[in-house]
Amino acid sequence: MKKVKKIPKGSKIKKKIESLTPRHWVGIVLAVAALLILVFVYCNKPNELDKITQDYIETIDTSTIRGEVERQFDNEYKAQDYLFYGETLSMFGNPYDAEQENLDPFMGKALVLRNIETGKEYNFTFSGSADGAIPLGQLDEGAYEVFIYDQYIKKRVYFDKAFTSKPLVTMRRGGKVKNITLEADKDIFRKFNVELANNYAFLVVKDTIPQSEIVDVVIDPSGNVFNELTQELEPGFASGQISEAQASYELAQKVKTELERYGLKVLISRDPDSTPSYYGENGRVGQGYEHQAKVFLNLSMCDEESVNRPFFIVSPLTNASLANEMAYIMTQNGIELDYPYTTTDLLANGVIFDTNIVDNEYNVTPFTINPAIRESGGKATYAGQYNQVGNGTYASHDGMYGLMFEYANIASSDSVDYYQANQDKIAKSLAQGLASYFQLKEVDSDEAASESSI
Repeated sequence: MKKVKKIPKGSKIKKKIESLTPRHWVGIVLAVAALLILVFVYCNKPNELDKITQDYIETIDTSTIRGEVERQFDNEYKAQDYLFYGETLSMFGNPYDAEQENLDPFMGKALVLRNIETGKEYNFTFSGSADGAIPLGQLDEGAYEVFIYDQYIKKRVYFDKAFTSKPLVTMRRGGKVKNITLEADKDIFRKFNVELANNYAFLVVKDTIPQSEIVDVVIDPSGNVFNELTQELEPGFASGQISEAQASYELAQKVKTELERYGLKVLISRDPDSTPSYYGENGRVGQGYEHQAKVFLNLSMCDEESVNRPFFIVSPLTNASLANEMAYIMTQNGIELDYPYTTTDLLANGVIFDTNIVDNEYNVTPFTINPAIRESGGKATYAGQYNQVGNGTYASHDGMYGLMFEYANIASSDSVDYYQANQDKIAKSLAQGLASYFQLKEVDSDEAASESSI
């Protein structure tokens, strides 16, 4: 048998290397360089966690900033104030004040947002109420120029003083949230060597993932309330049929379960035995502020004369848009709502405005009676300004959309019977109404569990 002489592998490789021409070497070097660049870019690209703290403006392409952003405008319109409430943003031509004699200059005017990257525009009209402005949850990611139409003239909105708002984080939708800031600073594009002529307003919207400490909805079961003003415990209504403290907590648990079907993270303001007040960091609304909630839903009972069915109470500083939608969905689901006193055509059946407090001289104040509504709305509802017992720190905070749902009347056995026979349908309908308003979709059970605890 003929023997075959084995050539060492190293010799083959050496010959192949020696046979390479300079042209081959150039190609190899370029290929290796390209591979190293791809590896570098992949390893350094922002991940979902990076986006939480990343400044969205710095991610915009330089050519977009220099080519699409106007440095100055012939027609300008000054804004003096703004507020976030729930998932809405309002701007004002005067300092925010519900008691001002004249309508705010922004009232009734058309507002335009223009995405500087895509050119897409959104159009809105200010109603003058806390929830009657820009719905933020449906905006695409991007940086938006802000314009207003004044006497049919399109004007660029600006502020005298430069500022960047605290970020507002929207409701969870499909495991994602939007981080939103209002910025007005002539040096906002300094990194791009672009200086603006004025502190023009920009609304910056960034898609990101939710953080575990941020919740979407606080559910507040009435009963077992410590009254800071009287230093007494208010256990709630009770009869042979029902205990408000117990029934409210049980309903809160049912509503929480239903809301979690939409991937929301929900906090109940008390446990069965605790007695928090409506004031302070650990109070019922304080927990909502600390966890940046968007909705504060109180569940309680009443003893109103001639009321036999559930109804909603909302702040008169709003358009009641959330409560109106929830009332509509509940009615569609066969739940009977009622309230015997008609207040305004703005309100759906079963929705009323909270009553304003009258001072010692019989003047109507901007403060409403129920602390669940007054203290939960931040700047929009003058939280912490009616008294000085612990919520002063929240007077300038973004407001939660506060509403009360009075599910039964302790003075009517028929009302209590109706609630007890329909409590599961009521819980489901409350969640469906809230989801309809915020345009949320149900997720599967596994996804709901993971999304609500991210």
